[in-house]
Amino acid sequence: MEICAAAQQAGAAYGTFIVHTLQAATRQRGLGQQPTAELCEELRGIARQLNRIGVNLNQLARIANATGQLPCELPAALSYLENVLRRVDASSVEIGRLLR
Repeated sequence: MEICAAAQQAGAAYGTFIVHTLQAATRQRGLGQQPTAELCEELRGIARQLNRIGVNLNQLARIANATGQLPCELPAALSYLENVLRRVDASSVEIGRLLR
């Protein structure tokens, strides 16, 4: 929630804010550019996937609200979300290692 609030305060999209923050932190600490570029691309990909998942979940919620039944696609969407969140966790650990 704090990251979302900071991104909103900065007037930036969530994924963009994370990438820019990571870039600033790595410049400040003098870290190499190669890991930073790879992690930034990974974070951009994660942000795109999370956005797509959010759109899909909103569509499934609309269907559920309109029909009163859970769509059969919901388990697959939630499973995909779990996989993306695992990538977020792995990327967060890598970022933490770089910033130490």
